[in-house]
Amino acid sequence: MSHPQFKCNGCKRKTEFLWLDQLDMPEGFKAYQCMDCGCVGVKNIAEALHIPDSDICRCDKCGGWMFKAVDCHTCQLIGAK
Repeated sequence: MSHPQFKCNGCKRKTEFLWLDQLDMPEGFKAYQCMDCGCVGVKNIAEALHIPDSDICRCDKCGGWMFKAVDCHTCQLIGAK
């Protein structure tokens, strides 16, 4: 089974995450558990290591990572203007 890879907020490793789908999260975000250190947190799915740089950019409003093809999920979550 292949798990998505991100940089962990806990151990700082580029590692596989296990999604914690039982937790209700806003669109564009997922709760995870690091498969190396066990850290639990929330990630913006645009930060996945397998996503090509050509598909993502920094949001002009909030500075968060976003998919170029859709509105920024972070701005939607925090109501940035």
